[in-house]
Amino acid sequence: MAETTRQRQKRQTRERILEAARTLMAGGRGLDSLGLREVARESGLAATSLYNHFPDMDALGLALIDSCCFRLRSAMEYERRSMIEIGPARAVKELVGRFVRYLNDYENDFRLLVQQRLGSHDRYRMRIQRELQLLVDELAEDVRQAVASQGREPVPAEQEAEAAIAIMFGAGISMLDNTVTARRVLADHACLQLEMMALGGRMMAQGVRL
Repeated sequence: MAETTRQRQKRQTRERILEAARTLMAGGRGLDSLGLREVARESGLAATSLYNHFPDMDALGLALIDSCCFRLRSAMEYERRSMIEIGPARAVKELVGRFVRYLNDYENDFRLLVQQRLGSHDRYRMRIQRELQLLVDELAEDVRQAVASQGREPVPAEQEAEAAIAIMFGAGISMLDNTVTARRVLADHACLQLEMMALGGRMMAQGVRL
């Protein structure tokens, strides 16, 4: 069904409000420091107009987190055939490369996700955790299909995916406020860690334990 003019205007206004919130947070401010009236002023709207889209800051905060998570998942979207066809070593580099490009393009989004993942707002934390779990699930399925296509023993794909997301999230935190050169070094370290983790998964699949 085609989008009506009214629907398009409503969507555009909503996006305008979210971008205004992002602008206010660009200097490092936390989501909890914002107020609806301040966001309304930044977006050039009357407060009453903003309330039609977001009745309170919780609603605005959740929408902003959803938007940030959507960008992250879109950036990390991984065609399963790629991992199967290019092999695990290149797949690791591609995965880290996608994350670094996401961080370069949406650094403030990532800051918000880090802040709120560790923050005191339960609903924000739960929403971010849900989205990260979707990332884990998607990556785990990629791993399972790649392993199956090679005729290898099944590996602990869910645990590997969880570790991979944790490694990249940690690398991303270290990359914040760092130079381009330092980011490249950290990306290389993340690739090495992911390769070590993948090799460990293969050994465990063969029954090898410490």
